[in-house]
Amino acid sequence: MKPFARYALTLSIPAGIDMFSNAIFSVLTREPGYFIWTQAYDAVFLIALNIFLAHRFFWRPIAAIIDGDDSPGNRRALNRFARRSAIWVGCYFMVVYPVGFFLSPLAGSYGGDFALPLDYIYFIAIILAFTSSYLVFYLTSGQVTQIKLDLFASRGIIIPAAGAKIRSRIVFAVGLIAILPMVIFAAELFWFTRYRGAGLDLPLEDALLIDFAVAAVLVILTLSFLPRTITRPIEVLNEAVEKVAGGDLTTRAPVTSDDEIGLVTTRFNTMVEGLQERRAIRETFGKYVPEAVAERLIRDPAIMQGEERTATILFTDISGFTGISERLTPAETIAMLNEYFEVVLDPIQRRNGTVNAFIGDAVFASFNVPAPDPDHAATAVAAALEIEDRLKGRLFGPEGDIRLDTRIGINTGTVAAGAVGAGGRLGYTILGDAVNIAARLEALVKEKGGPILVSAATREAAGDRFRFESVGAITMRGRAHTTGVWRVLV
Repeated sequence: MKPFARYALTLSIPAGIDMFSNAIFSVLTREPGYFIWTQAYDAVFLIALNIFLAHRFFWRPIAAIIDGDDSPGNRRALNRFARRSAIWVGCYFMVVYPVGFFLSPLAGSYGGDFALPLDYIYFIAIILAFTSSYLVFYLTSGQVTQIKLDLFASRGIIIPAAGAKIRSRIVFAVGLIAILPMVIFAAELFWFTRYRGAGLDLPLEDALLIDFAVAAVLVILTLSFLPRTITRPIEVLNEAVEKVAGGDLTTRAPVTSDDEIGLVTTRFNTMVEGLQERRAIRETFGKYVPEAVAERLIRDPAIMQGEERTATILFTDISGFTGISERLTPAETIAMLNEYFEVVLDPIQRRNGTVNAFIGDAVFASFNVPAPDPDHAATAVAAALEIEDRLKGRLFGPEGDIRLDTRIGINTGTVAAGAVGAGGRLGYTILGDAVNIAARLEALVKEKGGPILVSAATREAAGDRFRFESVGAITMRGRAHTTGVWRVLV
């Protein structure tokens, strides 16, 4: 159904309820003339003229925004559309409906041979006006929700909520449904009984039957449409929440209501935008610092102040890289290194190791800092073995004819990790004698053979899951005691 046709139908429903009650009244009082008159009057004045005026004064900005003009004025008009339509219909029925009573004698009897008092006429007008406002508001609110969903789906337009109160809407609706039937029945029992002996040809039982039928229709419409106007925006928001929970941070939820649910939806979109920016920052940050450092820094900036921890340090280096690079252009050298680093980094990163730095063709990695790993020594040795295995038979370079032999040194010991720098430029650094020993072991592969050498501390911490061969002990520069060195058998 086209949007305006749906709106016109909404405006017609209150008059349709009146036509329904008048039909019952005409049957019970045997007044066909009254039936013909009321149906014609309602059709012309309460439906046709009402729709014409509402289209002229309220629908135009809605049609404009549907057609593509989403100016601020039209957006505000859409947010206020349900409220304005309800006020309009209530006032319109309050004025136009009583006129039908005053003119009805021209068409025939309306159920008796006496003039209806003004209090009777305006009581019915007030009841119909409140009922009309209520129905139009909630039915139009549902249409506004659908229009906003269509605008979001077709053009990505999100119209922020203006801050209406859902509590007042619910109180008004529930109060009307709970109180209105009681007021009508009380009026029939205690107020209008005096007119039944003065010429009104409608027994009390029949009057209560009409009231019950109208109240039943009103309750059915309420149960059909009121929950939907509240639950539909929540359903839309929940669908977006589920997408975000699944990892889709491009999701945005259309703001489909002008109340607290709409405000929550607006804040949800703001939150998701923040999450998306945070992820982008983390991913970008992770390109320039170790990803594990970036992740922990976002969660716990205090780690930049420094921490002391036992860690396993791994150094790799390419044998004869200087001679290899002299045969290539700088661009070819960079491309070859990037291809090589992809092979080397994957075994480290899959095991939660942290690549702390690239030093030319060398890789400096750590395990158990900053990402915790209680079995870090064995993890580092397993990563080294996989690196060597993946490099076997692998050729690099622009011609695919260069073999890159890698030396690896591993040591376990106490390190200090944290931010080092000045002038607002900081780098995450791992310092300590354990780092120097790992670098020295990597260089020692040239002399002792390898390709993987580990310290006695790493050999002991890794346990018996790997095969080791002792190559003796070395004395590190600046150290009085020797360090046992072991070769990992590949």
